[in-house]
Amino acid sequence: MINENPASVTSSTAPTKSFFSALSRYRRILLPLVALVLLIWVLLPAVRAVTLVMNRTGRSAPATSLAGIPVQEVQFHATDGVLLYGWLAVASVHAPTIILVHGFKGSRFEMLPYARFLYKGGYNVLLYDSRGSGASAGWGIALGAREPDDVSGAVHYLNGRTDLTEKRYGLLGISLGAGIALMAAAREPAIAATVADSAWVDESAQIEHMGNISRAPFTLPLLPYEPALVDQLIGAHLADSRPLAVIAQIAPRAIFLIHSADDHNATTPLSGEHQLYMAAKAPKQQWIAPSGGHVGAIKAHTAEYEQRVLSFFAHYFTNTGV
Repeated sequence: MINENPASVTSSTAPTKSFFSALSRYRRILLPLVALVLLIWVLLPAVRAVTLVMNRTGRSAPATSLAGIPVQEVQFHATDGVLLYGWLAVASVHAPTIILVHGFKGSRFEMLPYARFLYKGGYNVLLYDSRGSGASAGWGIALGAREPDDVSGAVHYLNGRTDLTEKRYGLLGISLGAGIALMAAAREPAIAATVADSAWVDESAQIEHMGNISRAPFTLPLLPYEPALVDQLIGAHLADSRPLAVIAQIAPRAIFLIHSADDHNATTPLSGEHQLYMAAKAPKQQWIAPSGGHVGAIKAHTAEYEQRVLSFFAHYFTNTGV
């Protein structure tokens, strides 16, 4: 006959009960945390897509007194109906007009350094806020996929102004605006000469970046729906935005590609400028500034930048009879 001691049985089972009790508590804490982390991981592509497109910065028109040149406020519609606001500086009703296209989530204010030297050089200048930027309509940008419609709208607006007698135009875009300028010039025969400063070849770098979050030395893969969501948000297929594919169509109108040798922007490497230049047909020219970084040649080499751009426009407008 075995004589069990109740006290000893209770003592031996107490650690086991304590262990399972603690495990249950940890489970109640850990499971919601794991679910929260998983939810964040699932939603990250959506958050990034909206953040990439949405533009809240500088969403008002700057005072005309800040322009440094005499400007008049104008408004016009992109060819797909988006209402755009900008400034027009008229040097002469008989002069060509240069249309300026700003960069990623920028505004007309970004283009004032270009507008000032072009106006001083005798050109009319139209600088405007692209869709989803500055004072123009839209909650977000289209990453270059629909902005060529903005440029076409600018051309149509200028064509409709009876006070401006010259109906062939120049185009100067920087960064995102450089690629937009190339795509717009390919379809707008009224654009006689195009300057593209720090242009991109396509959206492949942007799309590839959507597949993960990389913070050296770690890379976190993401669910692959961000590109499709971006397409829905911008109302276009981002992968179809390819200046490299259309640059040859600009000829026989002129192209001037500008790039800094030390441009380390992932979307606008110097190798991309080389591809664009090789794909373009004559008349074309390029200038690789020795320094300045992304769209920085105008600051690093101001006098040379201005002289080269003015000479380019003067030469090709003269040669096209404008």
